[in-house]
Amino acid sequence: MGELHPLLIPENRWDTVSVDFISELPESHGYDAIMVVVNSTGKRGHFIPTHTTATALGSARLYLQHVWKLHRLLLSVLSNCGPQFVSQFMHELYRLLGIKVAVGI
Repeated sequence: MGELHPLLIPENRWDTVSVDFISELPESHGYDAIMVVVNSTGKRGHFIPTHTTATALGSARLYLQHVWKLHRLLLSVLSNCGPQFVSQFMHELYRLLGIKVAVGI
């Protein structure tokens, strides 16, 4: 375990969001989970119905459909789903938006 460091305070709303899930809920309208996307600055959120089996790729599609169209492209993502989830989520979001990631600049 490493040292804990405080999170940086974002300059603008929707620059940094947290993406987490409330899962294994009783089924309603075919969904059994909620993807929760919260703006780290203003603490406003979006609650998106989904499935317990949602992947990072599917979550990026949900983000694009429900959040991105209202706010803009984010700068960073926080999630307790792990760094692999965040990496896959961001790569899929960039791919869906047609953004090519330049490595090694």
